[in-house]
Amino acid sequence: MQDGAGGNEARGGTHRIAHLSDLHFGAEIPEVVEALVDTLNRDPPDLIAISGDLTMRARTAEFEAARAFMGRLRAPILAVPGNHDIVGYLMAERFLDPFARWRRFVGPETEPVFQDGRIGVVGLNTARRAGFYLDWSRGRVGQGRLARCLARLEALPPGLVRIVVAHHPFLPPRAAPESRLVGGAARALEGFARQGVRLVLSGHLHVGDVAEPAAMVPDDAAKGQLTVVLSATSTSRRLRGEPNAYNEIRIGPDRRVEILARSWDGSSWAIARPQRTDAAPAEILAPSG
Repeated sequence: MQDGAGGNEARGGTHRIAHLSDLHFGAEIPEVVEALVDTLNRDPPDLIAISGDLTMRARTAEFEAARAFMGRLRAPILAVPGNHDIVGYLMAERFLDPFARWRRFVGPETEPVFQDGRIGVVGLNTARRAGFYLDWSRGRVGQGRLARCLARLEALPPGLVRIVVAHHPFLPPRAAPESRLVGGAARALEGFARQGVRLVLSGHLHVGDVAEPAAMVPDDAAKGQLTVVLSATSTSRRLRGEPNAYNEIRIGPDRRVEILARSWDGSSWAIARPQRTDAAPAEILAPSG
């Protein structure tokens, strides 16, 4: 478990999380990477959460580039793997030790935990080495991994804003409503709600969005408003109709949550147009363009 100093927390101000995803080193845009480093280091957030796919093909050089990028950042980092972070061209490694390169270059845990005086963040590894289907990029929340995640959430001190970080999506974005969700999504969301999780951060689809689970979580299960946040690809060329972007999440002393998308406009990381155009709870503020 990582413990953060929480500079903003120590001052009683707004807590900030930078939610990055799908960096895809090996297919990155160098000028976007450099601008992102400069922006994040100019006023470091309390945590940088990276929801998977640090690399394009899990090659050694790509992991080295991802590690160098993270080493330049001045904020604490919590990262979980995505499907692209499992090697796809060495079957023995993929099946016998799929996260060997992750442990070597990123960290010993594929499901790290971070906490400070305001937030408790639990990583959940949804990447799988294989499955009974042709598309091995599909993710799943297995019962063992979900049980471990829920136990870690339960062990967090009371009063913290609880957050889960995973790679695969738990709800589809409005821009791609037919998107395949992570296996076991409904069961996982219900479990998160019962543990009072406030935010679930993920990526994979390279499309940003913010949504509340609504019908996927029974009313009697929710202890608070559970919100699912997707990020577009932050640094890669693999765009899907949206510019490179990341989410800036602000949590006030009163636990009020504000979610802003910052997109790359070719020269800076500007606040994007609203991720949501429909009515949203007062504590979820769509970014103003």
